[in-house]
Amino acid sequence: MRSRLLALKQAVITPHRTFATTRRYLAKHDRCDAHMNELPIPCGPWEIWYKDKQSFYNKVLVFGALWWIFSLGMVLWTESIFLNWGPPAQPGPPSDMVEECEDIE
Repeated sequence: MRSRLLALKQAVITPHRTFATTRRYLAKHDRCDAHMNELPIPCGPWEIWYKDKQSFYNKVLVFGALWWIFSLGMVLWTESIFLNWGPPAQPGPPSDMVEECEDIE
């Protein structure tokens, strides 16, 4: 108990040493580095699991592509955007309906 009180007194007197002292007391001494023996080892056939996962991913890919094509078709069908693939379907107004602008200098 007395040694703890002396350590506390020393920490209060010299606050610049407090961090190092606290870090030393809180450090774990039973730390061991990781190594290859701790990695999981696959057991049994992996090909069945792999084919199932690839089948799922392929279904997601096909669904995404079909959804994109459907969305693009709906955008073009509703004429939400004009992609300028060709000239406009309707010609411009006749020249007698267009007012001429005069340059004023």
